Amino acid sequence: MDECLTPAVLAPSRGFSVDVEVPITFKEAAVGFGQSVVQFGRACLSGLLLVGAPLQTGEVNETGKVYKCDPGSKRCQEIPIQRPPDAVNMSLGLSLAARDSNLLVCGPTVHRACGENMYVNGYCFLLDQSLRQLRRIPDTLAECPRRATDIALLIDGSGSIAPMDFGKMKTFLSEIMKRFRSFTLMQYSHRFREHFNFLQYRKSRDPDRLLRSVWQLTGATHTATAIQKVVRELFTSWNGARDDATKILIVITDGEKTGDPLSYPDVIPEAERAGIIRYAIGVSCDCAEN
Repeated sequence: MDECLTPAVLAPSRGFSVDVEVPITFKEAAVGFGQSVVQFGRACLSGLLLVGAPLQTGEVNETGKVYKCDPGSKRCQEIPIQRPPDAVNMSLGLSLAARDSNLLVCGPTVHRACGENMYVNGYCFLLDQSLRQLRRIPDTLAECPRRATDIALLIDGSGSIAPMDFGKMKTFLSEIMKRFRSFTLMQYSHRFREHFNFLQYRKSRDPDRLLRSVWQLTGATHTATAIQKVVRELFTSWNGARDDATKILIVITDGEKTGDPLSYPDVIPEAERAGIIRYAIGVSCDCAEN
């Protein structure tokens, strides 16, 4: 900037001036350079611009770099940040925040495999006014969850689901079932069919064989009643549900509930009391006659 306003003018509003006639351009051959930018210090005196390049690769399994750019020299220099060994492909610099004399640099895409599941975590690094690393947040990533997971799949087989979409639904189920270990499956319309429970799935664990006999029921769409039946009948010990497992219900439907004597407020509180985590996946509606 060519001129600096006095602190007495800027302080009440924390404002700043922008030179739009003679802008300063920083160029760096780093992938994603400019994804995040933050002003650090008083730029018109001795301040810097901090710029993130979260896609830039470095050492093995290392992505993301952060640069300090000097408006006076119009040059940028990488800021060295000590990363822990498990910070694999963390996209460092995707998020930057500066306040007073501290800078927070974050990389939120650390992928971590826990059993058959993949979790995304991240690290942040707190730097002082001299850009020295003060601490890492968190110190270490959380341990992998040790609880098992029981997943109930509830699929809409009513007449509002096009046969082609029902086939795609079965393909989707097959892919999910190859990645986890404990499933039960119920199909619903105005009728309800339990295709297999947790015990039966653990004995087979062959998704293609288990799904081969699943045919679309057709009819009306009693989604709320189906949820109630899953809560009361499938998440039970005699069907193989485990008391210490995380309970997950995945409902796959086009959202068209028809003719159901129950409403969602009738059944959702019961699922919540049972500690069941619920997800809904939508399918396209090429509506046929019920």
